[in-house]
Amino acid sequence: MKWIQKYSRQLLFSMLFVLMMTGSGFSAEKPSHCLVVTYFHTTFRCPTCHKIEEYAKDAVSSNFENEIKSGKLVWRVTNVDNPENRHFIKDYQLYTKSLIVSEMKDGKEVRWKNLQNVWTLIRDKAKFDEYVKTEIKNWLKE
Repeated sequence: MKWIQKYSRQLLFSMLFVLMMTGSGFSAEKPSHCLVVTYFHTTFRCPTCHKIEEYAKDAVSSNFENEIKSGKLVWRVTNVDNPENRHFIKDYQLYTKSLIVSEMKDGKEVRWKNLQNVWTLIRDKAKFDEYVKTEIKNWLKE
C-alpha cells in the first residue's frame, strides 16, 4: 500500500504520457511541436537524486498544467541503466542524473539543453522551481 501512495503520481504521469503519445490522450492530433522534459537517472539513486526528480516533476506539473494537457509539454522519467535507454548517455553526454529539455518538431529532436543548475539549487526549492520554470518558459516562447 505504501508503494502505491509513494509512486501514484509518477504512475499517473506515466499513464498520461502513454495516452498522449498513442493518440488516445486529450486531443485527436498530436502537436507537431512540443517540449519533452526528461529526468534521466540510474538504478542507484541517492536521496538528492530522488529530490531532484520530485522538485522537477513538481515544477513542471504545477507551472505547465495546460501545456501538459494540450501535449505541448511532456514530462517523463527515464532510467539509463535499462538497455533500451543507454543511448541517451551518449546522445545527451550524460555523466550524472540530469534534467534535459528537448524540443521536438514533426517527431524529430531539433535541440536540447541539460539544466545543470538543478544540482546547485537543490537546497532551495523556490529557486529550483523558478529556474526550471524560467528555462521551460523561454523554450515555449521560441
